[in-house]
Amino acid sequence: MTRLFAAATVGRRLLWGLIALFAVSATATGLALSSTRAVEAELIGVEQLAEESRRLGRVGSLFREYYMHQAHLALGMDRALHTEMTRRAHTDLVAALEAVERLPEARVAPAALPGLRTHLATLDRLFDGEFLPALAAGHADHAAHIHHRAAGTVQEITTLLDAEETHLGQAIAAARIRAGEAARAATAHSALFLGSALGLALVIAAWMGRAIQRPVERLRAAAAALPDAAPGARVPEDGPFEVAELGRTLNAVLGELELQRRARGEAETLAALGRIAAGVAHEINNPLGVILGHARVLERALPAGDTESAQAIVQEARHCQHIVQDLLDYARPTLAARTPVDLVELARAAAERITVPVEFRGAPATLVVEADARRLGAVLRNLLDNAAAFGRSISVTWSATPAFASLHVRDDGPGVPASQTERVFEPFFTTRPDGTGLGLAIARAIAGAHGGELRAHAGPGGHFELRFPLVRPPQEV
Repeated sequence: MTRLFAAATVGRRLLWGLIALFAVSATATGLALSSTRAVEAELIGVEQLAEESRRLGRVGSLFREYYMHQAHLALGMDRALHTEMTRRAHTDLVAALEAVERLPEARVAPAALPGLRTHLATLDRLFDGEFLPALAAGHADHAAHIHHRAAGTVQEITTLLDAEETHLGQAIAAARIRAGEAARAATAHSALFLGSALGLALVIAAWMGRAIQRPVERLRAAAAALPDAAPGARVPEDGPFEVAELGRTLNAVLGELELQRRARGEAETLAALGRIAAGVAHEINNPLGVILGHARVLERALPAGDTESAQAIVQEARHCQHIVQDLLDYARPTLAARTPVDLVELARAAAERITVPVEFRGAPATLVVEADARRLGAVLRNLLDNAAAFGRSISVTWSATPAFASLHVRDDGPGVPASQTERVFEPFFTTRPDGTGLGLAIARAIAGAHGGELRAHAGPGGHFELRFPLVRPPQEV
């Protein structure tokens, strides 16, 4: 599970791609919202200016209404009615001015309010202090003159309000232009970031495609070339975790198939050698026995100093018998009845028969296996003889689990090249001048017949490992 999360899996790559896409989309959304808020702020500004303009317009209309009712009084209309209407208009005018003053975001009106207040005070003074007293005294002409003076003040108010209306109109137009520009910018930003997100999605898709397709294509090509490939060929194990895991699984299957193919080849070789060995034993052993018998008779009949040739005949005939027996042992590694045997004791007994010193390292008291003692002893002697042929010192190291024991035989010789760790077990392959090339092959066949395994490790230094099933757990010294 740890390796799954640590490896570059398809899921992890997809997750990182989605995170990048989400980050770009979130940034685009944030900027689009910011642009939208800018548009909204400009539109709110337009609404505020429009409200300010509306309220100033009402102030202007109330000023004119206030003056109109004074005009009706100056014309001699119903004094009580129009005096009341003038007072009412004045009250509405004051309320309208206060409404303008209460605008929180007013831009133009605050500069005009002091002048409006001053003009209103002038009109109030003229109306209450001069106009109404003149009317009450019956001086209509003087009241009309005062009314004309008030008309000038109203004209000044109208001019002031017109100027403010113009300023507000310009501010509204500018705010609308900014709102339009902000809206166009928001649209452009949205389009830009939408295109960026789409482009990133395409890049992620292409990246994911290459990350998966290329390793899969290499895997497919390597798998397609396997029938014509050399032995030991493997498919690549790179790419995302899932693809690499598939490659490792295929390579494990290929390794198992090669082992089965090798085992089948060895079985076929054993069968062929069995037939050959049986024929050789039948055709050669009897003549060799006759040759040995006559050679011994000749050796006894000759004078003591003339027996060298007879001895050579005996020696070579026995060598031929050994070769025939080796062929039979390799082709038919049959076992006698198996009995519990101490592997440590067998190894020490085999070491006593060679001239090179053997050092035992980490040996337990006993390693009990179930085997044909004679054949297993031959395997151990073969391994030690082979080590003695190439090295000047030999070490035997032990390791064991509750189910298996492993015996490692090492020497200080040149060792086996990495390319020949399997070939040294082939029949008739040897690097020893006096070897037949059957010793290691026979040793592996006997180990396999016991359910064990014999392997060679690459040098420097010779290193062979015999792995054997245990009858019971090892006992320490």
